[in-house]
Amino acid sequence: MTLELIKMIIFILLGTKVAGHLCNRFNLPVVFGELTLGLLLGPAILNMVQETDGIAMFSEIGIILLMFLVGLESDLNLLRRYLKPAIIVATFGVFVPFIFIAILGHLIGMGTPESFFLGIIFSATSLSITVQVLKEYDYLDNEAGSITLGAAILDDTLVVILISIFTAVVTFDASVGFTATMAWDLIGKKVLFFFIMYLVAKYFITPAMNLSSKMNAIKAKTAMALVLCFAFTIFAEEMGLSDIIGSFFIGLMLSSHEHSHEIETDIDTIGNSLFIPVFFVSIGLGINIEALYSQFGLIFLLSLGAILTKLMGGYFAARLMKVNRKSSFVIGSGMVSRGEMALIVAKIGQESGFITNEFFTVVIAAIIITTLISPLLLKFSIGLEQNDNDEVTA
Repeated sequence: MTLELIKMIIFILLGTKVAGHLCNRFNLPVVFGELTLGLLLGPAILNMVQETDGIAMFSEIGIILLMFLVGLESDLNLLRRYLKPAIIVATFGVFVPFIFIAILGHLIGMGTPESFFLGIIFSATSLSITVQVLKEYDYLDNEAGSITLGAAILDDTLVVILISIFTAVVTFDASVGFTATMAWDLIGKKVLFFFIMYLVAKYFITPAMNLSSKMNAIKAKTAMALVLCFAFTIFAEEMGLSDIIGSFFIGLMLSSHEHSHEIETDIDTIGNSLFIPVFFVSIGLGINIEALYSQFGLIFLLSLGAILTKLMGGYFAARLMKVNRKSSFVIGSGMVSRGEMALIVAKIGQESGFITNEFFTVVIAAIIITTLISPLLLKFSIGLEQNDNDEVTA
């Protein structure tokens, strides 16, 4: 088992570096090459890499480290500055696809609960895919990048709350009524998470990092940062939020610390040399080629609806907040990818019986198609804005 895992890791690491080289040469987002590599190496084509427990573990660590890095590299003041437009974009970005995809589900013959759950699946945004492209093109520290990042984070939180509300409604017992336990699960846990995060940021992080800097041990500061990262990943899960919400926010809290640059460099080396490539490749492993052929029309319709609803929702919300057209297109494009969050929600739907095993493959294919298209769309929209800025400068 261990040797088989090592063999697959070798294929992934060599493949992602070759894919990265080719993407840079042909001016494509590197993450597009990594996602496509997952399809190539996976069971759909070459069958050199499978979705094993070991690959899943490396992948999970990869996304946690990626979001921790994004937090470390983010400007807290910039995120605060664009909080209001981010809230509006996230709200439109969740409810526009939720409504239209739920209607689509009803039109193709799904029941009401199943249609609503399908809408929830495609309300999610892949924070990791989006930020990887924004990082690659140095777009995290401007208006469009900050709004997109903030909206994607809030989007994930809203989707988690939507799932909680949906589950509460479906399982609601009128004879019992709305209980304190339900209120705690829906809202209380989320409020407690952010309150404790605030207390940790204010009273704990600086003493903990100062203590680690005094230790006579190799990379003690980075180790302490990782302890905080993994601890808040667990805490976020316990509070009913996505684990990446925890890793991002603790990274954000550490971003203003005096040793943040050193920590960022170390985490970047650890993550991008091993774990993060495994995560991106793992997304492409779930494609079933036969399903792509047999259910092509339905997959195409669902994928098109998923892309347009996120793109238009993000675009019009940004325009509503007085963002210029090309920056609004960047923001809308940044909300398109579904990636890991939608995959997780889809799996919940399958296990709960709201998504049948037959339709599950269609949903997964549509999620992966939006994930493959999103980096290209985001790169195109960034290029349009940069060209416009260059013309203004000239």
